[in-house]
Amino acid sequence: MRTLSRLEFSSVLLITLLIFITLINAKHASASVVETQSFINLKNRNIIRYCVDPDWLPYEAIVDGRHTGISSDYLALLANYTDLTFVLMPTSSWRQSLELLKQGECELTPILNQTPKRDAYLSFSDIFFKSPNVLVSLKSQPFLQGFENIGDRLLAIPKDYRLVEYIQQFYPTINTVLTKNERQGLEKVANGEADVFVGSMFSVNAYIQQHGLTSLKIAGWGGPEDELRIGVIHAKQDLLSQINAGLAKITQADHISVYKKWHNITVVEDIDYSLVVQVVTALGMFILFLLYRTMCVSKYNVHLETSNKQLQKLQLELEKKNCDLDFLAQHDPLTKLYNRQYFNQTFLDDARQPQKKMRQNNMSLIIIDIDFFKAINDKHGHTIGDKILVQVAQVLQASVRELDVVARWGGEEFVVVCQHVALHDATELCQRITDELSHFHFYHNIKVTCSFGIALLGENEPIQACFERADAALYKAKQSGRNQYCSA
Repeated sequence: MRTLSRLEFSSVLLITLLIFITLINAKHASASVVETQSFINLKNRNIIRYCVDPDWLPYEAIVDGRHTGISSDYLALLANYTDLTFVLMPTSSWRQSLELLKQGECELTPILNQTPKRDAYLSFSDIFFKSPNVLVSLKSQPFLQGFENIGDRLLAIPKDYRLVEYIQQFYPTINTVLTKNERQGLEKVANGEADVFVGSMFSVNAYIQQHGLTSLKIAGWGGPEDELRIGVIHAKQDLLSQINAGLAKITQADHISVYKKWHNITVVEDIDYSLVVQVVTALGMFILFLLYRTMCVSKYNVHLETSNKQLQKLQLELEKKNCDLDFLAQHDPLTKLYNRQYFNQTFLDDARQPQKKMRQNNMSLIIIDIDFFKAINDKHGHTIGDKILVQVAQVLQASVRELDVVARWGGEEFVVVCQHVALHDATELCQRITDELSHFHFYHNIKVTCSFGIALLGENEPIQACFERADAALYKAKQSGRNQYCSA
């Protein structure tokens, strides 16, 4: 084998060095192109600085410096459907986030309610997520249903939340205590420092799971439901059209996916460093701790399942009670006919709108009064009187058409609204009711008759004026001897 001379060895070494330098330059040039392309792509997107509530899971939180929760998933979807890029500005509290928004250092917050105070420095997107608010109390407390039943109990509310403004405006007499966040409010109720807490159902459920607060229960609905939107500072309100367009592109499947991901999720507790120190110093107890934890998890799962079943049962009960309340708000509790409030809202209040006036032409009003009803009460008692009112209501319902409206005006007076009828049709109805009353078998064989006042709604006439004419006609019928009808 021939040995390389010193000159040949130097040449080979020089060529190798040149090749190595060329490869390094090529790599740097390639990286420069990628960085340049990334910069161009980033420049073409709108960079938005945003703040969140750092402790409001499952809606949103900051964990290890990263944004997580429902709002995080929706921002990711919005970034896909728009050319917006969102950059988190970490904060330590919701109050700090609001202050940064007021100062313009944060330009957007992804999930909050719209209120008059926030309108001063924020503009809001369309609603993209809704959630009810609930009242939480100890299991020993009664079911409260709503704010109106709180009485002199002490209500805990997280400060800077929309519900604070709502309580101050509509229930100023309720005793309240402001808490740092929802977690502190629930702990106050669990420890007996407050009687009731109000907060979002999703986050309340998450905190109850997280802390194992099995002494608490859902005690009723807590005011209006959360209608959550994206808020941007006024200086950036021109982005709202793009944000709303992006929200509109989010599919139903996307919404369901986010809901399933975060509904009833078990939240991981923040690291307690004092506990870590204790665990390190008591490493010998680690195996025993694992056994104990297994037992606790099993017990926790049983409590969680029970709590969820109770919550579902409560939701069904509340839905039924809401239906009952809607019925009671519009119907007379004795006769089950529509009540005076329903009549006013449906006819008298609507009559103030001219376009509705025109549609109610060819409508007759009949006011009915039971003759000598006071004498029936005086002779037979109010219990029999109430039964007579129910029976008269049955006769009226059986005599009118399906599209006619029968309402109890008050006491022994009733109102019938007949739509699309002429005056002679209304008089025939009065005669038909009179005949039915004469043949009806009332309690204790009491003879019941009625007087009728009829008025046909004139063209462009306010219904209030028509009602007054019908009332005058009723007065005339009663002055003429009762058990008859008169038309205005």
